[in-house]
Order: sequence, then C-alpha cells, then structure tokens
Amino acid sequence: MSVMLGEELHQALVEHEAARPRSRQLSLGPSELGGCREYVRNVMVGSAVQGNSEWPTAAVVGTLVGEHVEQVAQEMLGAVTQVPVTTTLPNGLVVSGTADLVFPERNALGDVKTKVGLSDVRKAGPSLENCIQVSIYTLGLVQAGVLSEGATASLLYIDRSGVEQSVYEVTLEWERIEYFIGVVVDRLNDVIDAQAHIDAGEVEFARALRDKTPPFCYSPRVMCPFRDLCWKGSEWVPNETIEDADTVAVVEQFVAVRDAYNSAAAVRAELREKLRGVSGRTPSGYSVNWATENTLYVTKVA
Repeated sequence: MSVMLGEELHQALVEHEAARPRSRQLSLGPSELGGCREYVRNVMVGSAVQGNSEWPTAAVVGTLVGEHVEQVAQEMLGAVTQVPVTTTLPNGLVVSGTADLVFPERNALGDVKTKVGLSDVRKAGPSLENCIQVSIYTLGLVQAGVLSEGATASLLYIDRSGVEQSVYEVTLEWERIEYFIGVVVDRLNDVIDAQAHIDAGEVEFARALRDKTPPFCYSPRVMCPFRDLCWKGSEWVPNETIEDADTVAVVEQFVAVRDAYNSAAAVRAELREKLRGVSGRTPSGYSVNWATENTLYVTKVA
C-alpha cells in the first residue's frame, strides 16, 4: 500500500523543522534563561541531545503569526523589527538574541507572544520566561544605545485561535526590568552551584534544578531535548495541593465516571461475546446485527 499524502506531508514537516539551524544546535539566549534551570545546565555542559519525531505545530504557527505582526507594525507603526541584541549581564555572561519590535522614539521594546486563548495570562500574568526574555533584550538595547535607561518592555499577547481579537499587553517598567535581570543572575548562580556539587559526584543536585514537570517536558509542543535525562526511570507526583472545593469535586466526579466507564466496558465486552453469532429482532424492538466478524450493532428499530 502506498504511503498516504498526509503521512508524507507530516514527515516532510518534521524533517524540515529538524534541519533548521536552531533545531540542530542548542544555545542559551534570552528566551532560554528564564526557563528550566536544568535545561540551562545541560546546555552549558554539552549534554547529549535527544531527537524529536514531532512537528512543533504551536511554535511554527506562533512564528508565522509573529512575522505577520512584525510586518504590520513596521509598515504602520514605524517599528524596527528583528533587531539583533547582545546583552552583558551583571555576572559577565554575554547572551545574544533578536528582538521582535523596537520603538526608539517611544524608548520601548515590544515582544509578540501567541497563545491559544488569553484567559490564563490575564489571570496569572506573564510567565517568568517571558519577563526575563524581554528584560534581557531591553537591557542589551540600552547598553547598545538604541534605547536609553528608563525604557519599557511590552509583552504583546495574541490569541492564535482567533477567538479573542484584542492584543493583551503587559508592560514592564524599568524598575521591573532591573528586578528580572537580578532574578536571572540568581538562577544562573543556582546552576553554577549545582554543577559544582555534580562535579563532586553529588548528582542529586540536578533534581533541584528541574523547574518543569514530565507532562510539560514530554508534551508535543515542547519535547525537551533532555527529557529522558531528567525523567526516564523517575517517579513523579505533583507537589501542589488542590484545595479549591469545586475543583476537588470535579476530580472526584471524573474518577467516579472513569471507574463506571471501565466497569461498564468490561460488562459490555462480556455481553457482546454472549451475542456472538446472534442476529434478529427482539419482541421489544431491538435489532441485533453483526456488520462484520467483530462489529456488533444493537439498535432500536420501529
């Protein structure tokens, strides 16, 4: 049987993404330093990278939407787009990246983020990764003289599902930018300190740097290249306590429905076997019909 076009297209998309330079060579830039500290450590020490057979659809769509937004902002708002930025952090580490939108006349930076729905970010605020990323960009642009001290950074969230039409903006003032620069330096110190212990044979220190959970690391949109190094063979149970009464009730209801479903499925399979070879109608009007050797239909008929 020939391979279906959809399968060929999916494989082509996976191979195309894997061949991109950023997929083949890992580096630490502003977007990584606010993420998982164990990821940062693995990149620093050159740990072996694990392959990925998934096409990162969400990231690709986000990139395409971002490129469109940048083009519009450049043409209609006078933004400078895709600005290379090199930042020297207070601890001497130099990191480079590319800023989405720069508005020199406003003394401001803009960074486009896409999400499926904006309710989470409206409720919980921007992630640490996002805040650190734009803070590093802004500091670097000030160091380069593109922006001046006192600059602001705006995270511009767009709903890529298309349900919400407005752009949700979170702006960091200069004082918050300085705060997040301090946070990233502290996080890097954590990594350096843990690595010193690991070099001394105390490998358990790597566990303290794991800032994400297996559902996140193994999700198709992430597929962390170090996922098995962290979690293969490990037991993981969430540490958070669910205290909201309504949420607890939903969990209990889910368990009850799941158990009832599993029990009903077992009974259904047993009864199905008892009807194997039976065909006809019951006095109450049910039709029993085996469409194929393993496909049974029991339906109500007039």
